[in-house]
Amino acid sequence: MKPEQFLERWKSEHIDSGTQQSDAARLVEDLLADAEKEGISRDMLVDAAGGGLVNYIVGAIKEAVEEELW
Repeated sequence: MKPEQFLERWKSEHIDSGTQQSDAARLVEDLLADAEKEGISRDMLVDAAGGGLVNYIVGAIKEAVEEELW
């Protein structure tokens, strides 16, 4: 199996399957709930995150993984 095929299969099994999507959705829900406790609205968060909460969370995860691996 070529590495590209492996990556595509892995993505399909682990990311597209819904498991990671559920985890990502839970992170967004947790972020929104924590912000609400602090009196911060969703719109305020979106502005602070540069326009996208999902992109912000993905970036934060990427940073954490890169720090862990290197």
